[in-house]
Amino acid sequence: MTLAIIIPAYKDTFLAGTLKSLAAQSDQDFSVYIGDDNSPFDIKKVVDLYKGILNIKYVRFNENLGGNNLVAQWERCINLSTEDWIWLFSDDDYMAPDCVKLLKEELAKKELYDIYHCNINVIDRNGETIKRVQYPNVITSKELYKAKLKWKLDCYAVEFIFSRKIYNKSGGFVPFDLAWGSDLATWVKYGAKRGIKTIEGATVYWRSSGENISSIQSEEIVLRKINALIAFLRWGENEFNGKDIRVVNSLGFIKRLLHYTPAISKNACKVSINLFTKNTIHRWLLKFIYEAGYLLKNR
Repeated sequence: MTLAIIIPAYKDTFLAGTLKSLAAQSDQDFSVYIGDDNSPFDIKKVVDLYKGILNIKYVRFNENLGGNNLVAQWERCINLSTEDWIWLFSDDDYMAPDCVKLLKEELAKKELYDIYHCNINVIDRNGETIKRVQYPNVITSKELYKAKLKWKLDCYAVEFIFSRKIYNKSGGFVPFDLAWGSDLATWVKYGAKRGIKTIEGATVYWRSSGENISSIQSEEIVLRKINALIAFLRWGENEFNGKDIRVVNSLGFIKRLLHYTPAISKNACKVSINLFTKNTIHRWLLKFIYEAGYLLKNR
């Protein structure tokens, strides 16, 4: 089974460290694809340092897609590859030396999953560990969805590996603005039949650098995140249905709205609640919960 590690690249700040971690893999039987999103930075200069060390293919695109449609950038980078398994990585994170080896061992087992997962260490700009995120051995799609909305599990894009077969069968990624929720929705789809298998001992280091979209808290970006969140939650209700999901969605929405409050006005938050809710009684209940949470947060 062949493996493609695919990096949609825009920033060069930590890219050398990312490629260094790939060059340090104990199993080097994989291909690396770098899709330069018409970056203003010299991505090629960094990539050239690892030519001859990694089996690497670099493509600079003429159009910047990630600024307007990040999912489209992910997908055109994946389209550069043909391998059986796809690992969508990033330009500022890195992986422990045995990640590829441990993945290959899982893929050699009799019971095969459509999607695999590595545990995560969240690190800061300097590489210092902020937190560790451990997943169960196997988690169902619904369990992952609920755990993420309850903030019991973190979920990023770089720690998941999936088969090309499930990627093609599912029609790629679930698109939302800023790709906000697109990764989680996609993993939920890919794991719907068999669940998601954690690769024991494999660790990915996700960087909270202040440069990625998760760290940006401008009013414009936060409002786009909220609208994308609403679209994601509606998608989740259609995917799972049931009262338990509606409750989880509502509480998850309010928690995130409170988290975003410093970046936007209370009035904008109330407008978002109106947009999220369809039922008047539900709307007033969420506004009451929001107001109570706001008072507790700011007392």
